[in-house]
Amino acid sequence: MSLKGVIGAAALIGVMSSSLVIVDSGDVAVVYRFGAVDRTLNSGLGVHAPWPIEHHEIVDVSEVRRAEPGQIRMLTGDTNLVDIDLVIQYSVTDPIVYQLGLADAEPTLVGVVFSVTKDIIATMSVDTLLTTGRTQLQQDAEAAAQDVLDQYSTGLRVDAVEVRELRPPPAVLDAFKDVSSARGDKETFALAAEGYASKRLPEVRGMAAEQTEKAKAYSAERAAHTSGDVARFASLLQAKRSSPRSTRTQLWVETIQKVGKTADVHILRGETEIVIDVE
Repeated sequence: MSLKGVIGAAALIGVMSSSLVIVDSGDVAVVYRFGAVDRTLNSGLGVHAPWPIEHHEIVDVSEVRRAEPGQIRMLTGDTNLVDIDLVIQYSVTDPIVYQLGLADAEPTLVGVVFSVTKDIIATMSVDTLLTTGRTQLQQDAEAAAQDVLDQYSTGLRVDAVEVRELRPPPAVLDAFKDVSSARGDKETFALAAEGYASKRLPEVRGMAAEQTEKAKAYSAERAAHTSGDVARFASLLQAKRSSPRSTRTQLWVETIQKVGKTADVHILRGETEIVIDVE
């Protein structure tokens, strides 16, 4: 083969190699024609015009990427400081927008996540953040960051915002531990008080019910006794009106019987003394 033939074959091979595109599964090839995006090629074997007419860039759209920007200090809604360490997971949803969008996609993503996280933490108390608010913080930060990234046309999707660590600054950590310990003691005492109350309340209610029943019984007894006394006095009044002397004598006898088992009654009439023994 002549030298020209060898050169021609080599040029042909070079052109063919620059025109063939092998796209792996989970990747997309973005094909540029004269520097402008023309089309995309999915996984498999594809072709495009040789360079410099067309060239391509491979974009992995299946990989879940991970950004770990490190720890940063933020101000809470109740003017306390917390150190927060975030882990951001994201992926590419639109390879063309991703290629034509921001030059530094990941730093922009990290900046957006930190910005929205600061805004959210500024509305929450430090107690909520350190106890029950972490999950809500992660969900709100993920949703808010996605809204901003969509406005910027980044072609990125925030898959997760994870709060790996959230704690007070080291200088005030001991004070926060004391507060947490005091809060735990408060909850312990509150539970003990509730337990004591739940134990004592039935006893107290039982005692109150018993006293109420005794009072009702005493009231009924007194009412019956009073009714009897009223009936007795009414009977005596009627007897006195019908027979005053015999009624007076009966009352005397009853009174004497109450004084003692035996009483000597002395009745003086002139110089005569009459002694009556009453048993």
